[in-house]
Amino acid sequence: VKIIKLLYILAIIGSGLIGLMLLIGGVSTMKYSPGAGFLQIVLAPLIALLGIIWSRVFLELTVVLFKIEENTAKISEIKEKETKIGD
Repeated sequence: VKIIKLLYILAIIGSGLIGLMLLIGGVSTMKYSPGAGFLQIVLAPLIALLGIIWSRVFLELTVVLFKIEENTAKISEIKEKETKIGD
């Protein structure tokens, strides 16, 4: 779980940097094409937010899969003990 938190923090930082780069790129694009620059400025925070949401969903799915694996192993151990007692 600690590594998942670290990965989430890194994902937030990465998404923030990407959003910042898109924002700066949008400002520089405004010189040549105001419409495209404005669109990029508006979409930059949205793209950063979607990146954070996507990474959160992906990491939560990873945690769920590991918990399923742990629970499956426990069930397997219990079934194995039951069959040994029944023999």
